[in-house]
Amino acid sequence: MKSFCIGVLAGSLLSLFLPIVPPFFTVFLLGPLSLLLAMRRYQFLSGVAVFLCCWVWQLSAYQYYQQSLFKHTKVLQGVIVSVPKQYEQYSQFLFQLDNTEAAGYKVKLNWPQPPTVLLQGQRWQINARLKPVAGTANPAGPNTEAQALLQKVLAQGAVQTETAPQLLAQQQALRQQLIIQVQQATAALDSAPLLQALTLGVRQFSPQLWQGLQQSGLAHLLAISGLHIGLVFGWGLYILRLLPWPLSYLSWRQPSALLGALCLALTYAWLAGFAIPTLRAAFALLLLVLALLRYRRLSYSNYWLFLTASLLLLQPSFALSKSFWLSVLAVAVIFLLLWRWPATTQDWRYKLSLFVRFHCGLTLFMSLLSVLLFGGSPLLALLSNLLWLPWCSLVAIPMLFVSLVAELLAVPGAGLLWQATNMAFKPLLWWLNWCSEQNSWLALPDFSWLLLAGIALCAVLMLVAYQHWQGYLAAVLLIPLTVLMLRPVQWQLHVIDVGQGLAILLQHGKHGILYDAGPRYGQHSATAAQVLPYLRQRGVTRLDAVILSHDDSDHTGDWEMLRAYFPELVLYSDIGTIDSARPCQQLPTVYFGAILRVLQQGPGFSSKNDRSCILLIELYDWKLLIPGDIGHRAEQQLIARYPELKAHVLVLAHHGSGSSSHLAFLHQLAPLFALNSASLYNRHQHPAPAVQHRLQLLGIPLFNTAHSGAIRLNITPHTLQLQQYRQHRIPFWLQKPLGNAETLLTTR
Repeated sequence: MKSFCIGVLAGSLLSLFLPIVPPFFTVFLLGPLSLLLAMRRYQFLSGVAVFLCCWVWQLSAYQYYQQSLFKHTKVLQGVIVSVPKQYEQYSQFLFQLDNTEAAGYKVKLNWPQPPTVLLQGQRWQINARLKPVAGTANPAGPNTEAQALLQKVLAQGAVQTETAPQLLAQQQALRQQLIIQVQQATAALDSAPLLQALTLGVRQFSPQLWQGLQQSGLAHLLAISGLHIGLVFGWGLYILRLLPWPLSYLSWRQPSALLGALCLALTYAWLAGFAIPTLRAAFALLLLVLALLRYRRLSYSNYWLFLTASLLLLQPSFALSKSFWLSVLAVAVIFLLLWRWPATTQDWRYKLSLFVRFHCGLTLFMSLLSVLLFGGSPLLALLSNLLWLPWCSLVAIPMLFVSLVAELLAVPGAGLLWQATNMAFKPLLWWLNWCSEQNSWLALPDFSWLLLAGIALCAVLMLVAYQHWQGYLAAVLLIPLTVLMLRPVQWQLHVIDVGQGLAILLQHGKHGILYDAGPRYGQHSATAAQVLPYLRQRGVTRLDAVILSHDDSDHTGDWEMLRAYFPELVLYSDIGTIDSARPCQQLPTVYFGAILRVLQQGPGFSSKNDRSCILLIELYDWKLLIPGDIGHRAEQQLIARYPELKAHVLVLAHHGSGSSSHLAFLHQLAPLFALNSASLYNRHQHPAPAVQHRLQLLGIPLFNTAHSGAIRLNITPHTLQLQQYRQHRIPFWLQKPLGNAETLLTTR
């Protein structure tokens, strides 16, 4: 069985690197093959074949029902299965279909100004404009397409109101009622976001609180998963064991306590919405209880392998989830540390040293995983976990559970319990707010996967062997780390994937200049969702300047937030309503050796697009032009004013709109390649077909963030090396097919 489980893990890793998904008929080949291998006792190969069979079956079904949904021309009927998010301009929710061939699958919908308050459990008949699920693609950012596959979401779109939607049934779900009750009880408390996240799974955090969670390394503490399910089970088991039992039924106490504690944990998971991490934790707990009820003692390795393989076979899409691998590898590290340092004595000093060693070892391994999955790790993670994990596990979270039970059972004095719980969480809230102001993220964006795997393997060997050679090995490991830290600073230009907007970063080591801040529409801020995480992942600790090209919300974004995180930045813009901004013409002309020129335009332009700040970057002998959103007339005037103007790299004006990037302009600039920032399936159809034809006519390659994801340009005196993030993101078969090369290298 162990070899079979290892084979399942190997098959899941193999599936991430395959270029395409095998056709459906391979299921009929893999099924008999896996049976034959099992009969021949080739358990490892049988595990690989079984996983691939399950994986192909699931993906084929997903693609079939997705295609059938887009062919469906009738109205949609279904049930709202998530707690709707209420924004100022629209409501957002998951809608589970029940009247199409894709019944049971979900679509993600936005509803501008719904006629009534949307609640979980309502059944509607609606018309919707649907499109395939697509999201931004940035390093360390979420993989929207993989998340949709994992959640069985076939499409995203918006509700159409030309035909009036009909509310077929208004049955407010019990969970929705409990959520409203708890939210009302905690609304006035300072720590309400923390309390609601830990009781209901509702994570409505401010940008500052999100930043604090990431900088402190405590995001796992407020995501309901194995820790919280385990706490409910552990405390429930302890209390149920204390209940008195008649002697004749004493043998039933242990099984009853296990089943009762399991029911409490599953009830808590249901209240939290049965999110995917919660489901995984509940399944792991169920396996453990079954083993205990059957008096089976599983070793750490056997339990971990069986659990991981079972989850992957039940839901092969778990292999696409970073949180899945983070969770199962964290459990593996915990088991390894428990095996290496067992609690063999009751001495409190030994237990204290064991606690410190355990958390140091766990933090080290989790930091390596964080570097692998997210390109960096918070420096405050060790201190944060040492301080707050015991406090929350032993004091704050148990108080929270007591308050929750008292609230749901309408026990007198529940309000006082909430006040006491709020006091217990206030220190944690203060710590998170303090961490949000610290620059504690250690970024290693270009860290080699092979080097990281080697360091992790050597750390495991050091932990297991615990011999005298570990000091020499540690010294050897420091050599590549030192080389990595001391490598020369390289110039880079990043076109961040912010969807239908613009955000360009010119980076020199830990310093950077940002041209535009991405879009902001209502409560959605790409500055918070994409730009800030990108700056952190790339190791930018000092943002020296922000240039806002013109007054459009898809360019100005949430620039005030940038100033909150980078107080030293200087804002440059010609937008008259921003009093604190300096004119674009005052931008320093020299920046770490790079020449920055703001090209002047003549008067007479009434359009704010044509008055965009036009930035020319001269670096070594390369020229990079960022023209903002200027149109045809401004382009004509620009080449007339600067008849010798050339650009090796051109960012298309106005996201590739047909009113810009005209033939004469492109012909004079003669760029080696053009970059564009636009979203996939955008309603403006950017870049325009006419612009693409002009570029093809002149032989200028086009790289668009809609297909490439974030675009990084490594600049050296002799080369321009362009890299597209989507091309390097696993799984490879989930990426959009591109006609462009994976890496473009231009030399002098």
